[in-house]
Amino acid sequence: MLNRLLSNIEQIDACLITGDGHQISGEGEANIDLLHQAMKMAASLEIGQVEEMWFEGEDVCTVRTIKGGCSLWLSSKTLPVGRLSHEARFLQPVIEDLIEV
Repeated sequence: MLNRLLSNIEQIDACLITGDGHQISGEGEANIDLLHQAMKMAASLEIGQVEEMWFEGEDVCTVRTIKGGCSLWLSSKTLPVGRLSHEARFLQPVIEDLIEV
């Protein structure tokens, strides 16, 4: 079910990664070390938790933290990063429900 949900998004590569970097479902690439570094930095600076990160370049990428230490990675060569962010916020509660079942 989760693979089908992530593969239905047109023009977007999507994957769900565990906290230790193992891919649960979907296709795409993720660099869990970047997310861990951002989380450590936020904790050491006492500025809260990392909920979302954006990367821009030839490809754009949005990373959204999910319950249970997982992260949702969305990337695209054609869509703007704001659109990816919207998709990530939309998918987060659906994915969290699927993980809990």
